[in-house]
Amino acid sequence: MSDHTPHPLTRRAALAGTAITLGVGATIPAALADPSEKGSGRDKPTPRNARAKGAAGRDGRGSNSGDLPDPWDRSGSRDRTVREGNPRSVGLDPDVLDQLPGIIRAGLDNDPPRFSGASLLVASQGRIAYEYADGYALRWKNATEQLPEDQWVPARQDTIYDLASISKLFTATAVMQLVERGQLSLEDTVASHLPRFGVNGKEQVTIQHLLTHVGGLPAFINLWQAYPDVSSRIDAALAVKPTAAPGTKYVYSDLGLIALGQVVEVSSGQGLDVFVRENITAPLGMDETMYNPPAELLDRIAATEYMAATGELVRGHVHDENAYSLGGVAGHAGVFSTTRDLAVFAQMFLNGGTYGGARVLQASTVRDMFTDRIAEVTGVGGARRGLGPELEAWYYHAGLTSPYSGAHTGFTGTSLVIDPLTDTVVIMLANSVHPTRAWSTTSVTRREVSTCVAHALGIVPKKVRDGWHAGHVDGTVATLTAALDLGTGGRGRGGKGNDKNGPAELTAELFYHLEEAYDLLTAEASADAGTTWTPLAGTLTSKDSGTIDAPTGSLTGWGRRALWDATFPLVAGGSPLTGEVQLRFTVTTDGLTRGLGVWVDRIQVRAAGGGKKLLDTQRGRDRDAFVADGWVKE
Repeated sequence: MSDHTPHPLTRRAALAGTAITLGVGATIPAALADPSEKGSGRDKPTPRNARAKGAAGRDGRGSNSGDLPDPWDRSGSRDRTVREGNPRSVGLDPDVLDQLPGIIRAGLDNDPPRFSGASLLVASQGRIAYEYADGYALRWKNATEQLPEDQWVPARQDTIYDLASISKLFTATAVMQLVERGQLSLEDTVASHLPRFGVNGKEQVTIQHLLTHVGGLPAFINLWQAYPDVSSRIDAALAVKPTAAPGTKYVYSDLGLIALGQVVEVSSGQGLDVFVRENITAPLGMDETMYNPPAELLDRIAATEYMAATGELVRGHVHDENAYSLGGVAGHAGVFSTTRDLAVFAQMFLNGGTYGGARVLQASTVRDMFTDRIAEVTGVGGARRGLGPELEAWYYHAGLTSPYSGAHTGFTGTSLVIDPLTDTVVIMLANSVHPTRAWSTTSVTRREVSTCVAHALGIVPKKVRDGWHAGHVDGTVATLTAALDLGTGGRGRGGKGNDKNGPAELTAELFYHLEEAYDLLTAEASADAGTTWTPLAGTLTSKDSGTIDAPTGSLTGWGRRALWDATFPLVAGGSPLTGEVQLRFTVTTDGLTRGLGVWVDRIQVRAAGGGKKLLDTQRGRDRDAFVADGWVKE
């Protein structure tokens, strides 16, 4: 079973044939102090605003931006270990984080519940800033009947969860370790290691194709019912017929990771579980991360689904049927863990592949793993994948989304989000399939958790937080409109002057963080009382983050986490607008997922050549002239 929310381009018909400006550009965090030694100079935390803002490069990932490094270049990172902390010590607002219990409770109280129980951990700069657990690791006898209340088992901070597809990150890490050792190459064909894989036209599928889910494999086949034993199931998974040529189509596939698990075993001469334990979890001290947990841990393990076909409530063995039929150890599923152990795994990546003195990966390998490889396949607004991790996943990274955010979700209700821009990790482990997968809607809560953490980090600049806010609700069109008279020459009432200095200009301070390609901010003008609207081309500038051109007046994407000074010349059809006009900012969101939204403040209109202020929201009468439909003023 996979846990993936596709983003077909048909979600927004306006995308077709419409040029939009993507908010790309590398945001680089300020140097982060290592708080490991209390009382030393390294104990001073980095200011929240500085960490959230940073600087920007010229391209989407920063790789061609000269002196500005990719934030996943962790070669200079300290070897931080995960330890107790508090929100303020790492620049998080504790009052904002105190909203997290209510978010979890809302998921539990939903009808039907989004999950039975959940354990949450937020860490930043290597310190645990927040932990919380609520609900029940075990509550249901079957899909409709609860256990007696005295048999309910509360979810705790040390509850062990079936990670489901987060297991794929462990397989990917194992593969990359073998690449580092020279036992594999990303360009190796899978068939060169597993000859059986090469049948049915898959001879040219490579290791990298499978890591990035562009190997042309189907998403899934039923192994546990259609084949009698482990060897026949593995054979069927390897021999599966492709549905596309390699490198041409993105299909999130469990079968590709099953094959990679077999590659690890053949190349290393060890079972996947043994290899992962000896080379990943044991060196990292992840003593509560394992395949096939022993019976003595059962009381701490979250139950998953009641299986009507077998009359069994799954608890203590992997929920995924294919992984269970393969003995509980497979490349796509099977790992169990806790929030604290998973935080160590995430911190290893943020440390550039090392933790507690143990080197698991080279820093260059970590960067490779968290660098997108499939944008040319998936296009604007499509999925983004590194060598294993999922990147820029708005459907659960939400308010923390950037071109650099990773890592993965699991069908059972688990998720891991890593934001390298602030060195922040958000882990939510839940049993959303207990007692039935029909109730599994965990991503709503995942998004709310990530967005809450983003606000606690101060990603929205303080300067605009008191301004108008929109884009925080799905499936809406929000407009912020004002009318004014530009006069006859663009220089104010009465036509004083002429247009030789150009048109009047609309300016504003704004911040935007919108799901790329599906949610849009547009500046518009109307010269016919709102009957028709013309997008206003403009330019955004930021002291720290460079310049963004918006030739069609529309903006989308992560916005570089910057506060922008936006300028939109009031021009329609190549000529300056004059006379009575209406101006508006419109935010359109689709019905699925969203980012932090849009904040707009200090809106002004100046006459041509930077002359008289025709409108300024710092003046009460001008501020009151705006009609807000779907916008709120904080």
